[in-house]
Amino acid sequence: MDKERDIDLLLANLEREIKRLRIEYNRELAHMSDVNIEFAEQKVKELIKMLRRLPFKKYSQKFRFENLLARYNVQRINYNRMRDVQEKKYEELKEKGVITVPLQDAKEINKGVMQKEEKVVIKDIASEEKKLKKIYTEYKNRLESQHKQVKVPYEVFKKKVFDRFKMIQEKHRNARLQIRMVEENNNVKIKTKVVKDEE
Repeated sequence: MDKERDIDLLLANLEREIKRLRIEYNRELAHMSDVNIEFAEQKVKELIKMLRRLPFKKYSQKFRFENLLARYNVQRINYNRMRDVQEKKYEELKEKGVITVPLQDAKEINKGVMQKEEKVVIKDIASEEKKLKKIYTEYKNRLESQHKQVKVPYEVFKKKVFDRFKMIQEKHRNARLQIRMVEENNNVKIKTKVVKDEE
């Protein structure tokens, strides 16, 4: 019984590490900073090796293991394919003279841009909606570059910001609302805070 529980635990760990590896693949394809594919891949391989040594008495465990193996292999194939596509596209742009720096340098430049915290300060929603649309578009583009779906439509986002802005103005008449796009734990988020002076 203990061995069965151990197998279930290892399978759960393997599923979690495969998901984490997918995030690292997507971050690398988006040229983001602090990517560690090698470490994530090693953890997955170690768990697979451990599970291969254990006898599966339950068919459901064997079936789950085989599904996870298939998922891992598909992720790896897709990542390598997308990376090859990116490199091919880069070479085409280089031949046309659009890009002149080496590929690795181009990635580092892009990472530096991605690390910048995007923010705007709203004084009045009605007159500064362009700023709001700009940061929402950047937020949407960043998510799409990570192959993630934008779940909040612009109008819903605008209403949330407007409600927040209205609430802080009731307490502080001259307050402004700073809207920031940040990245935390592999997730792109939009945060707001009250400021007195435009930064």
